[in-house]
Amino acid sequence: MSDLNPASPLPLFLSLRRGRCDLPGGTAISALAESEASIRLEMQAVHLQIALPELSRSEQRYVVDQAIKSLHSVVKLNSVSVEGQGIDDDTLETIGLDLHHRFSGKITLPQHPEVEKAVTLTAKAEDLYRRWVNEDPSTRTSIAIASDTRKWAQSQPLVEVEVLEEAELAERGLRLLLAVGGASEESPPRLVIAHYQPELSPGSSPEAPLAIVGKGVTFDTGGINVKPYASYVSMMKNDMGGAALAVALFQALVESGYDKPLLLVVPTCENAVGEKAMRPGAVVESYSGKTVRIDHTDAEGRLILADAIAYAGEKYAPREFLCFATLTTSALNSYGPFATPVHFADDDMQARVSLAGQAMGEDFHFFPKRLWHSIANEDKEADLRNTARLPGHAAAGAGSRNAAHFLLEFANAPLCHFDIFASTWNWSGEAPGTGYGATGAPLRSILRSFRD
Repeated sequence: MSDLNPASPLPLFLSLRRGRCDLPGGTAISALAESEASIRLEMQAVHLQIALPELSRSEQRYVVDQAIKSLHSVVKLNSVSVEGQGIDDDTLETIGLDLHHRFSGKITLPQHPEVEKAVTLTAKAEDLYRRWVNEDPSTRTSIAIASDTRKWAQSQPLVEVEVLEEAELAERGLRLLLAVGGASEESPPRLVIAHYQPELSPGSSPEAPLAIVGKGVTFDTGGINVKPYASYVSMMKNDMGGAALAVALFQALVESGYDKPLLLVVPTCENAVGEKAMRPGAVVESYSGKTVRIDHTDAEGRLILADAIAYAGEKYAPREFLCFATLTTSALNSYGPFATPVHFADDDMQARVSLAGQAMGEDFHFFPKRLWHSIANEDKEADLRNTARLPGHAAAGAGSRNAAHFLLEFANAPLCHFDIFASTWNWSGEAPGTGYGATGAPLRSILRSFRD
């Protein structure tokens, strides 16, 4: 491909197919995983044809993205038109979403209008999610999250928004949220709640809402137990990824006319260092009445989620909690940069998310409730501590599972928790369709699970 060096960016015509490449006049190029690729350069366009191997959809996404990046390093591209021969709509949709992000929305699927429509709708939600995570933490503060949610709700007659500020949080007893955010004036503690109630059909009764909960730590210094460089402190603007995902999911469902009630619950603040920061060893009474010993101030996400889940459970009696949080570095260390561990999904939820992940090319690992992880959160001085320990030689293991079991202590309805620390950020630099920063994962699969 050394002769590809046009003076200005060119459009790309990408053809995905099953079987061998047969592009007339095309030059075979190396491709990953025994896939075949052929390229032809015209005066006004680049034609790239890729024969996808029989791999999982997540691996197919990776193969196509690597080919696009390799080509883009030689010839600059400004838009893409995608065709598919013998390729199913699910493959086209998920690869189309990756190309949407890589080409800033300049993508068409002329032979597949319904797929193009699905890409556009999902991409809108992913764009919001990624934009918030990538935004500088000095502007994507708790105040901004609350303000933008209220502003959006003004155009939605079926949505009501309430924002609890410090005085109200103190009055109502959300002490864990106040403890985590106590040292920040720029991004102080807030609890953002939005309720969506679709119009009821005649004779029907209101249903309990599905609660969508997202962790919104707008920057995580680690607190007094300050986070070392090796613990990714320079990327900690992404610690509000759960909030961004929850807001994007809630908005997408509302705008699509979802026919059941929804509750958005976003505890948000900054975990800063200062004289008002929570102290290691402090015992704090949560909203639920359970006491928590602050063993380590960098295990803060579970604290703000605990108060939010308990408060929403008591005030709104949801039928189920869906919780999203960049909760533990253990998720990255244990499962790698692309996968999302999912805790406590019931059989129906696991089936729907698993099938959606297979369709959209995102990987999930499912874990049930286990007694020893609950016991690991118990403390001698308080009811619980915020750094669980398994007994014996495994004391340092199972961080994602232990943290998820901490949240269970505060839920009065079924809880399904997604630890998105690994998947929401492009740690490896190889996440399909993304550059540095937020990936948008696993939102497309969650949306797909509702669509199905």
